[in-house]
Amino acid sequence: MLNNLGASIARLLAAAAVLSLLAVACSSPGETAPGETAKLEDDLALVWEAWGRIQQNYPKADELDPDSVTAGAVDRLLRLSGATPYPFLTDVGRMRGQTPSAVPTELGDIWRAAAMYRLDHPDFDQSILVEAVLDGILEGLGDPSSTFLNAEDYPRAKKDFDKRLEGSYLGIGTQVMPENGQIVLIPYPDTPAEKAGIEPGDILIAVDGHSVEGQTVRSVVDLVGGPEGTKVRLRLLRAGEPDPLELDVFRGNVEIPTVINQPVPGGIGYLRITRFQENTGDQTFAALESMNRLDLLALILDLRFNFGGSAEAASEVAGQFLPPGSLFRSVEDREGVRSQHFIAEDINRLELDDVLLAVLVNDGTAGEAEAVAVALQEAGRAVIVGTETYGEASNYEFIELSDGSAIYIPTSRWFTPSGEWLGGTGIDPDEFVVSRPEDEGVGRESQFNRAYDYLDAQLPPFR
Repeated sequence: MLNNLGASIARLLAAAAVLSLLAVACSSPGETAPGETAKLEDDLALVWEAWGRIQQNYPKADELDPDSVTAGAVDRLLRLSGATPYPFLTDVGRMRGQTPSAVPTELGDIWRAAAMYRLDHPDFDQSILVEAVLDGILEGLGDPSSTFLNAEDYPRAKKDFDKRLEGSYLGIGTQVMPENGQIVLIPYPDTPAEKAGIEPGDILIAVDGHSVEGQTVRSVVDLVGGPEGTKVRLRLLRAGEPDPLELDVFRGNVEIPTVINQPVPGGIGYLRITRFQENTGDQTFAALESMNRLDLLALILDLRFNFGGSAEAASEVAGQFLPPGSLFRSVEDREGVRSQHFIAEDINRLELDDVLLAVLVNDGTAGEAEAVAVALQEAGRAVIVGTETYGEASNYEFIELSDGSAIYIPTSRWFTPSGEWLGGTGIDPDEFVVSRPEDEGVGRESQFNRAYDYLDAQLPPFR
């Protein structure tokens, strides 16, 4: 996933370099009429507003790269128009005259590209143009989680986000994860998605006959969403299956179980946390208390495909294994000022200091899940088993715009207890293990089996 992101950024930077060269071309160009210039300036006002809000709120705003966001926006305009880079970029480079005063100087080439698009498409839809430019700017940030939500989609997305933190939402019950240019689904247990037969790792290729190739996660979620009780047809690719699968899934109010637990042989427990919601700390305590009654000696904490969520809940979970007062993480604001977040006193904390701990992670482990894993790792409290994690070490917020739309961008960055920033790199596991089916072992899956073998070897043979 990270290699794919790097290639995408390299492509965008290359486009920006081409555009920069073309901007100094001196061949005779076309010009927009003054009236058209003023109208386009007004049409793109939301773009300049959004860029200003990004500069105000983005962590380390001095590291923003106008060339990258320009390349992202121009790339989106090319895709929107169906044009080829030549002669579109050549014509943009030949445009003369000053950009309007409202246009940020560093984004002048975006205005020129939009003007050229308008010349070629006089009957253009303003909203589509603006959304394309904003999507491109956010893509140019190089942050895969940043997105633009129009005035129609934002209220529903915000409500859905809040409900997810509370523990429920309207949908089919699956995580939607971008991976290597594809959309991977991970169903939550006992949800419409799981009941319909969706399996972890299924690749989504179409929704109700509409291809999702090239779509953002937000776009895919919008396609899958709909009124409660209605049906959506998903076309999937599944490992081991020669042909695509067609599955019908009924939408509903999904109650997301965030904690799953069960004992495994030898005094070892298994605890899976799918997401950190407001009640995840309480659910984790209940699960640990139940397993601890059975003389719990060691625990496998499964944080694979956990995209994070509530920082408070994540800290509560870490607090079951780290002593109160331990540093959980530090958060840095856009001015570079860091505040430290410590594990709070918890009257419900169990006495688990002697319980051995292994944590399972993969490239679907992100955000607050990474914070838990790395806090346990750096404290020497757990061994980390699996593959490199996602590398989302920023805190995000919805920034509302004047027309009722919003941008979802990072507004601060967090650091591990040792002061490391994991953005774009993720956690290096102590034992690197790729997930594969295995015919033997307690879990019949390589990552689980290696974690179990490690813990089993540390415990007395007779127990």
